[in-house]
Amino acid sequence: MATCSQIFWDEEGNAHTDCLYWEGFPRILWDSLRIFHYPDPPQYTGRQFSEDGIKKNRVKMTIPQHPTLEWPPIEIEVIGYRLVDAFEKAALNAITTFCEHHPEEVAAYPIGLFPAVSAGNAEWLFRVTHFGHLIGDVAGETIEAVVRYMNAQSHYQILQQRHMDQVIDLAQSFQRGLRLRDTQIQGLQDAVAGRDLAIAQFEQQAMEHGAEIEQRNIVIGFLQGQVNELQADWADALAHVGMLQEQLDAPAEPAAAEEDPEEIEGVSDLDSEHALAEPNPQPDDSSSGSASSVGNLDDF
Repeated sequence: MATCSQIFWDEEGNAHTDCLYWEGFPRILWDSLRIFHYPDPPQYTGRQFSEDGIKKNRVKMTIPQHPTLEWPPIEIEVIGYRLVDAFEKAALNAITTFCEHHPEEVAAYPIGLFPAVSAGNAEWLFRVTHFGHLIGDVAGETIEAVVRYMNAQSHYQILQQRHMDQVIDLAQSFQRGLRLRDTQIQGLQDAVAGRDLAIAQFEQQAMEHGAEIEQRNIVIGFLQGQVNELQADWADALAHVGMLQEQLDAPAEPAAAEEDPEEIEGVSDLDSEHALAEPNPQPDDSSSGSASSVGNLDDF
């Protein structure tokens, strides 16, 4: 068994380890690779990232090229939600891929019984059908390998179950958030509908006010025309009054200057003739007659 090594992080935040410090698929893979004389265990590199608000881990691992058999390297890249889950998944994929690349070599060892990626793989069906040679001298090793595989699979399923529980909790949180958003959206829609109704009412009122203003403008225009006519009449009246005032304020000429001189001479002649025609009164006779008349009255 290789010495357990600790995981370490580089400056870029990548995790580097050989995953040999717990019992799982990475240790089963390394024990199987040592059978074929690989000098060093595979190295795993993991990095965490976020996708749509969910944290994930990308793990890359490489089975190096065989130093003597010229087997090409095998590169595996997987994505998991937890770093340990991704390490286990990468090791399991590496085991099945190694068996698919070297079916004849693994047939002589318990690792050849590991499930293939495809259940209908002909090489795997042949290995699990003709495994009598694994019951003889290597029966104990075969049983140990099967038990280790079952243990690793159980551990991997537990990790996946934990992850599924987290995913379910996250899904429930998202569902609650969606319901809350739906409620908020419905409330906003109701508010928008209320505002639209209020706007429609305001528009109707504005139209009514516009009609009233137009009617008032018509009345104002009519009244303005009448005012203009009255102002014109008032101006004419003022002009007439001014003219009359000017006539009254003008100085009057003498009457003699306006009469005809001939008419004045005619009037003088008539006056002179009338004066000559009048009899000359006799004061003495009248006084004596009057006296006698008075005396006659005294007699009565």
